[in-house]
Formats: sequence, structure tokens, C-alpha cells
Amino acid sequence: MERVRVGLVGLGTVGGGFYELMSRNAGHFEKKMGTSVEIARVAEIDTAKASRSVPRKILAEDYRRIVEDPEIQVVIELVGGTDTAYDIIRSAIEAGKHVITANKALLALRGAELFALARRKQVELKFEAAVGGGIPIIKVVRESLVGNRIDRIMGILNGTSNYILTQMSEKQLPFADALKQAQEAGFAEADPTLDVSGGDAAHKISLLASFAFGGWVDYRNILCDGITTVTPGEIEFAASAGFCIKLIASAVLVDGKASVAVFPALLPDRHPLALVRNEVNAVFLQCDFLGPALFLGRGAGANATASSVASDLGDLVQSLILHARRGGYPFDPSRALDLYPDSEMEYRFFFHFITANRPGIWAAVTGRLAENGINIESVHQKWEDPSKPSDLYVLVDEAREGQANKALREVCSESGISEQSRFYRILPL
Repeated sequence: MERVRVGLVGLGTVGGGFYELMSRNAGHFEKKMGTSVEIARVAEIDTAKASRSVPRKILAEDYRRIVEDPEIQVVIELVGGTDTAYDIIRSAIEAGKHVITANKALLALRGAELFALARRKQVELKFEAAVGGGIPIIKVVRESLVGNRIDRIMGILNGTSNYILTQMSEKQLPFADALKQAQEAGFAEADPTLDVSGGDAAHKISLLASFAFGGWVDYRNILCDGITTVTPGEIEFAASAGFCIKLIASAVLVDGKASVAVFPALLPDRHPLALVRNEVNAVFLQCDFLGPALFLGRGAGANATASSVASDLGDLVQSLILHARRGGYPFDPSRALDLYPDSEMEYRFFFHFITANRPGIWAAVTGRLAENGINIESVHQKWEDPSKPSDLYVLVDEAREGQANKALREVCSESGISEQSRFYRILPL
């Protein structure tokens, strides 16, 4: 029986979960693959800690022991970050080894370079675990739907933000309290900025859109808003109007160009993504022949991520045994996708104006909206305390993003209307 030798770099939460999976399911994996897979070496700086779960004879502090070993065919990078991880992946590819990673931040930042290098070296760079955790969405896009044209992607791709919004919605918690609860439950980091700012979701949707639409999307060029401004009052009003608020990562083709964005959006409460609670992730695809499809699962955690890493390894094992490329079409990152202007995208909008409690405010708001060609659907004003600023909630008909931004700036220039006023986009069912 043939044997595939693997080097694992990083034995943290995900790396430890993957090593446990391979140790526990080695026989199961071998029976399915028709070959044995050996974790030949594990690189981990903290070898003393690692030795509690990994035999000392295969431990190394320096990842180069793996990269330079001619018998190791596959390198799995699970250290995270964008510096050392880049050196590991690049050097492994240069050495002609296949690479598996869960590092969405690195791929979003330097993926174009690394995918191009892998293409030149005729090796695989696989990253199922980088998008959607345990949801096999990259495999679906690259393999299962290769015959379909994917027109739209909508996803809840960050479990931390979804957990926070769920707690705010179901328990009427303010953002700060919901964040603290997420941290205590282990769903949020001590520094949650990348999650709550939308940055993590932006990394993931840019990668997903790149492979779905066949051209590179740089996450630094897409619209990205987070959830830090969302209030229980906004969630309450949205619910009264038949909506829930979710952090949505979206990618849609408009006139042959890609509109890719991350923002908190109002979803109809009957939308499939509206039912996704807590730390769960989900991806909703719209295809020309398949039609709508929903993929749901755990978006993070050692076990879910380890499952996706093992899936990539299974593909590579079959490639090595059959001596043929598996895992979808070869991706060429040299073609950058043309992005559709954000300002031209059309949505219905939900405006939240924070206003003084005095005559003339409604006239100022409605007048400025009308001047910008925005038609009002409904208005609701809530006064918690007449001596304090009030919340004016306005739902409007479909308008362009540029119109909405201009109208917001002009309304906020009026006396008695706070610059903290904002809007949210409403996505269709």
C-alpha cells in the first residue's frame, strides 16, 4: 500500500484538532482513501507543550525541517498570521510540495501571488477551511457547481458577529454586553476588531467571489461596514417591520461586473439566512441551473476547521495516488475582476436619524430625502424621554447607494440632527 507523508506546522487549537482527527480516524481515512497517510513531522515552537499529545520523535521547532524533507509531499500550515505563515507556504510551494491552509487573512492579502506561484509550480494550494469553517463551500463552488453560472452569493461568514446580533435580538442586550457574553463563551477574541468590523467576513467573501466568478477580488477594494453601531432599538424596529439584522457578506454580478460587500443588512424574517442563529455560518447561492441553494454549518472551532483540512488532504491524497489533478479547475489569479461601483448599487434603505425633539425635524428629513429622489415608505418616531434626542426610523423605496449617502450627509447638515445618524441596506427575500 502506498503511503503519503504529511508535515503539519502549528499545533494550536486548529492544528491540535486536526492532529487528533487524524490520530483517531487514521484507519477510517485509510479505508476510504485506499492508502495510508502519515503525519511524518509536526513543527511547533512550544515543543514541551506539544509533546503531551505528539511523539517527541516527530516534533521539530523549525518548520524548515518539514519544507526541506524530500519525503514529505504535503505541508499543512495552521499557524495563522500573515508573516511566518507566508514564509511557510511560499517556501513549501517553491519546494514543489502541495499546501493546505486555513489562513483566510493571508490568502486575502497575498493570495494572488501564492496561487500564481502554485500554478507555476504545478502544485495545489488548498484552503477549504479558510471560508465557512466546516462548510465545504469552496469544494461546492469549484467542483459541484462548475457547470453552473453563480450569479449571487449571500453569506453569514463570521460566527462572532452572528452570535452578538443573535443575543442583541433575543435578549435585547446592547452591543457591549453581547460582545462581553461572546467573549465569555469563547466565541470572540480578547480583541474582536477583525470580527465586529466586518474585516474577517471581507477576507472570506473576497476569496469566495474570486473562485465563484473566475477572477481575483482584492478585499481592500470592497465596501466593508461592521456591526458596532447596531442598537437594540434598531433591531426592535426592524423586527416590528418584519426584518432581522444580520452581518451579510455578499457578491453579485451586475452587468458582468462583481459587486462585493460586507455590511449589516435588514433581511425579511422569512429569508433562509434570517433563521441562522448564534455562531453558525451559512452561505446562500443563486445559480442559473441549480437555482437557490443553502449551505449551513459550524463556521469555526477546532473540530469544524479540522474537518475541512482533512477534506483537502483527502483530495490531495487521491491526486498523489492517481497522479492527476483533483479539486476543481486550476485558478488563474492574474485576471482581476472588474468591480461594479458601490455608488450605483440599488437597495431599499432603513434610515435611523437621531434628532432633537422639536418642531420642523420631520420636514427637514422628508424634504432632504425628496430632494435626492428618495421616496419614503414609512416613518416611525420613538421618544424614550422627551428631554433627550429621539430616534426617527424611516423606511424608503429602492434607491442608489450614492443617493442614500448624499441624502444622509445633507440631512445630518440640518440643525438638530446628529451626525451619528446612519442607514442600513435592506436585502430582498
